[in-house]
Amino acid sequence: MMVLTLHIRHEGSHQYLARVFDGKVQVGAATLHARIDEAIAAYGMRGSQSFPGVTAFAIWYGGWSIGAKPLAQMVDEAALLANRLVVLSAVVR
Repeated sequence: MMVLTLHIRHEGSHQYLARVFDGKVQVGAATLHARIDEAIAAYGMRGSQSFPGVTAFAIWYGGWSIGAKPLAQMVDEAALLANRLVVLSAVVR
């Protein structure tokens, strides 16, 4: 099982920058998405094609993580996962 880190950062109105890391090294090109759930679903759908061998991503947003999520869950539950990240980042501010 290979787990990489998906880091999503708010860049501006309807702009979320998604980057993938293997440890502290960015792998692949960064992508822009209109919403957090779109970024999560996109990497869930294309994760194993873009990063051969990856089975899950540890998902981060706003300095908080919801842990490693399997690719299928990232597709099926993108909105739920995005909401958890937003709530986590908002509660602690």
